[in-house]
This record gives sequence, C-alpha cells and structure tokens, in this order.
Amino acid sequence: MRQARCNDVIHVTGQAEAPPGVHHPRPQPGALARPAAGKEGGMTLTCPFTGATADDGGAPQSVPAPSAAPTLPPYSHELEWPKGLEPFKVVDDGSQGDPYRHYRWMLDNAPVLRASSPVSDVWFISRYDDVRKALRAPKIFSSEVVKPVPLTFLTLIDAPDHARLRQIVAKAFTPKAIGLFEERIRENAEALLDTLVARGGGDVVEDYAIPLSMSTISALLDVPAEDFDKMKFWSDETFSYFGRLARNAPGTGTDEESANAFFAYLKDTMERLYAEGNESVGGHIATMWKEGELTEKEAKELCAFVFIAGHDTTTILLANAFRVISEQPALLDSLNGEPSDAEPFVEELARFRGTVQRVSRITTEDVEVAGVTLPRGAIVRLMPAAANHDAAKYPNPDVFDIDRDTGGHLGFGHGVHSCLGAPLARLETKVTAELLGRRLASVRFDPDHEIEYVRGNNLTNSGPHRLVVLVEGRE
Repeated sequence: MRQARCNDVIHVTGQAEAPPGVHHPRPQPGALARPAAGKEGGMTLTCPFTGATADDGGAPQSVPAPSAAPTLPPYSHELEWPKGLEPFKVVDDGSQGDPYRHYRWMLDNAPVLRASSPVSDVWFISRYDDVRKALRAPKIFSSEVVKPVPLTFLTLIDAPDHARLRQIVAKAFTPKAIGLFEERIRENAEALLDTLVARGGGDVVEDYAIPLSMSTISALLDVPAEDFDKMKFWSDETFSYFGRLARNAPGTGTDEESANAFFAYLKDTMERLYAEGNESVGGHIATMWKEGELTEKEAKELCAFVFIAGHDTTTILLANAFRVISEQPALLDSLNGEPSDAEPFVEELARFRGTVQRVSRITTEDVEVAGVTLPRGAIVRLMPAAANHDAAKYPNPDVFDIDRDTGGHLGFGHGVHSCLGAPLARLETKVTAELLGRRLASVRFDPDHEIEYVRGNNLTNSGPHRLVVLVEGRE
C-alpha cells in the first residue's frame, strides 16, 4: 500500500473516510491531559496544523472529540516491503546501525507508518515537512509521552515546566558562553589526535570521541577527570534503565542500581559546588536548588540531562566525522583549505549522519498527517534523520555534499525542543574537522575491523560504537 504525497500534508480532523480495504485498528491508548497554561520562552507561535496563534504553553483551543474512531492503514508487517528488507519494527536494533534503507522505502511508500508493539501501536513519521511541522506544534504533539518514566528531562516535558527548566541552563549554552570553552576543547583534541597519529590509528570512539566529549561536558558540571569512567558507565546504564521502563522491557540487573548511584553522585557533587560557590553550570543548578527555585529531584535530573545529552550524542557525531572522511578521503583537502570548509562540513554531517533517529511524542487530538489520521493519544516517533534524507527537501539526499544548502536540517532538532547543546556539539565537531584537515594526510577504515554500531538505548541514537581507522599525519 502506497501513501500519496500531498501538499496540504497535515491538519486537525474529526473523522476520516475509510479507504477501501483498510481495516479498523485495535483500540488506541487514552489521551494525555492537555499542557497547562504558561509561556515557553516568551514566544508567540502559530500552530502549523490549525493556524491558531498563542503563547507556547498557553491553553490550546478545544477541539471536538471525533464522532467515530478514525480508520487506519495496515501495520508495517502487512505492507509489501522490498526483497531483503524486513518490515520496520518498533524495537529492532538490527536495523539501528544503518536504518537508511528502511528510511528510503518509508519516505517513498509509507511516510506515516503504523507498527505494533506489546504496549501500543506506534506511528513513525518520516517526511521532512511533516516532521518539521510536528516539532513546531507541541500542543498537538506533546512531549509528555513516557508516563512510566518518572523523569523531568527537558525532552520529556511540556510547557510551562519545560520553559522554566530550560531557561535555567540555556545561558550556559549560548554561542558566546560556549566560545569560552574553545581553547580547552582545542587543547584536548590536539592531545588526543597526537596519540592517535603516534599509534597509526585506533578506535576513534574510545580513543578520541568519548574522551573529548566527556572532558568538555564534565567541565560544565565540574566533574573531576578521575570520575569520568564511572560517570560514563552510570550515565549509559541510566539511559538504558529509563528506556526499558518506557518499553516495559526486562532490565540488566544492574541498570537500576547504576541509576541510583548516578543520581546520588550528582547530589553530592551539587552539595560540593554550592559549598564552594562554584560558577559552573552545575554550581548554578545547585544554587537554585539550595535557594528553593528547584526541587532536589529537578536539580539532579537537570544535571543528569546535561551530562547524558552533552556527551552521548556528540560522541557519535564526532565518530561519524571520521567515518565520513574515511568514505570520502578528498574531504581532507577541503578541510585543509583557507578558509576551511569545517562549518559546512559540520552542518552536512548533522544532516547526513545525525545522531538522533527518533523523537517521542503523543497526540493530544486527532490529527491528519500525509493523508493518514492519527487518533488522539497516538504514540508517535518523529524521525528527523529520515526527514533529513527526504529528496523533496534535499536533492540526492544519500550523497554527502559539503557544498549543498543544508538550511533547515533537523540534525539538532527544531522548535521549542531544539537541541540546547547544539552550539557545543557544533564547536567540538568543527574543531575536530579542522584538526583532521590540517594534520592528517589520510584516514581510512582498518580492514581488520568491522564497524560496530550502537545498540539498544531505546533505539534513539544511531552511529558507531566502535570504529577502528588507520591514519597518517601530514609531513
């Protein structure tokens, strides 16, 4: 079954006509409560679905309940997928390493894909215009989707709490504030690359990307270097723990214990930072906790969010820089030019091999996307990485083109939930690209080692877990 591309791709609806041969679905989960009134950064938004204008977080316009349950398309496993391509699943880390073959087929044939899971149906939205519009409509596509997870991470809450908590850390992530870290980032990157060149190569994830991103984000929270390894372990386990809670999946036996240790460490760290009068991001959060502007739970989870979001996604993006250059060696000359092509390289990398694959949402009312009606309470996965490969937005999307216009790419999100740490990720990747261009004569895959990809972690991210390369320095 092929879903047609249409210009007026999304609108709020009450009832949909039943296409021939389409069966009614099983009952959908109940709807969330509508977001509470409040402002999101003082912005006034126009809803791309309804055209209504309001302060983000303000009370949404009431929409009549549908007069009948909308009819829905077949499930993923009921569609005719190409030979050699298994139906796309809600939980399938087999396709996590390279999901782009699935994305190409979905973009052309099923831009709104329905898949079943033991918990509920899940809807995958892949086309650029549809994903971008949904990201701009937080009242219709709510972030408060993971109810089994008792977290107030910025990615899991709506206004007004989202605006209040985001503003607490936003000043630390402005381009001006991040610029203060550039010298430290360059020094660390140079030292890591020295070691890589001296060895003739290595695993760029373990030997470069992790230590660079860890040292950078740890500086924001004033975490000592001797604690990097356990913080990395705890944060990975914590992410897995809450991911499995969301999926009602069995645990590892240690993930809950690690999550508790992680939050206990963050509390102790904030106690220390407050006593010292520390002016880091962690110290600022600690002060707001001690002065009653944040609860202890909010403060710990803000620190956890900054740490996890600040190193995990950036680690993969940095590794992908080595991967793309290994695939296209001529890029080294472009990055060694004057002026360097480092900035367009970073933007094309975020479009071409962005880290985040899925963004979770839940609908607060019936809404039509690309001719398909999503019922109120539908569990949705917006797919920014697939959207960045939509040929309607980016011609020849599966080609890495440093000269293309990457304007509007979704590699760092979009709308009120856009990536808070994007300036930091951009800076670390730009510094890396400049160093590789200036210092390396070649980067190539080590033929004795296959790329190992990230697995699990709620299937949110995609990229190398282990990437061994051979490098040669310039004379």
